[in-house]
Amino acid sequence: MSDTFARRIEPLGPGVKLFALPRGEQLRRCLLWTVGVSLSFLFVFVLCDSITASRSFRFRLDFAFEHRLPFVPALTLVYSSLYALFGVVALTLNTNREIDAFGCLLVLLLFVAGIGFLIVPGELAFVIPADKGRLATAFEWADRCNLTYNLLPSLHVAYAVACAETVRQKQLRAAAWLHGWALAIAVSAWLTYQHHLADLVAGYLVALVLCAIWYRSKPTS
Repeated sequence: MSDTFARRIEPLGPGVKLFALPRGEQLRRCLLWTVGVSLSFLFVFVLCDSITASRSFRFRLDFAFEHRLPFVPALTLVYSSLYALFGVVALTLNTNREIDAFGCLLVLLLFVAGIGFLIVPGELAFVIPADKGRLATAFEWADRCNLTYNLLPSLHVAYAVACAETVRQKQLRAAAWLHGWALAIAVSAWLTYQHHLADLVAGYLVALVLCAIWYRSKPTS
């Protein structure tokens, strides 16, 4: 593989700011990828969920201790902050090639996750309480978007880690903050009863492996 193709995200140069608003062609490209990834997500996510729903057997992915975890519906805001995280990453992508690389990575993660959903058809073992607190509307919206059976790997966590790893190609310090954000999203997915621990760990590992393959340039501190 040539260095030109492999080095998809360039480290920050001296005096270059990490964050900048995309303009012109880069803004249009970000919007096109947003639409493309969203449509791909709808197709794969709905298809996989429908296939699993039609199956007579589904795996339980829970550990016994997980049923002692508290239900914290207010963490829905942290869980849904993934969409803001996408925006943060977009501010760090300086060229069309970098935008394309990130967009392709998201689609790749989606299809790999889709394969996982079909190979390991899961069923959520958590029982979500009727009382969802003051943020019931936000919780129910996020819960509906998740559908029912697409559990392992957690695509939510995989996407959050992919965001952090993309920024890691630019700057390690910023990436450390984003990995903390990704961890917070994972914990929120657990405590809002959207995913089990196995789903979260699988999402982390899938993202780390695919990012290590996809991005081959060395980050700078």
